[in-house]
Amino acid sequence: MLTAVGVPANDAIAELGAMQRWAIGKTANRRVLGSLNDLAFQLQVGLFDFPDRTLPAQSLWLAKTPLKVIDYGAPDQATLAAFAASRALRAASVR
Repeated sequence: MLTAVGVPANDAIAELGAMQRWAIGKTANRRVLGSLNDLAFQLQVGLFDFPDRTLPAQSLWLAKTPLKVIDYGAPDQATLAAFAASRALRAASVR
């Protein structure tokens, strides 16, 4: 999914490795929970209105949804910006 939104393959592979360990916890921000509930509702609508759309295609469609929690940006663009910032930090630390 990361490469589908434009994240370079090397970054996506590194992220996959970093995601091997994870934990679930209570959110510290209720707006995040509201956004997740909104995306879940939109997915229900998308599955009903576009039953032939694959789940990856549904995910890419949802990734373009503006969210208040990220200043009305879309998750796909916020993801690209986060990976670009991470690359810039890594490059600066190498110098």
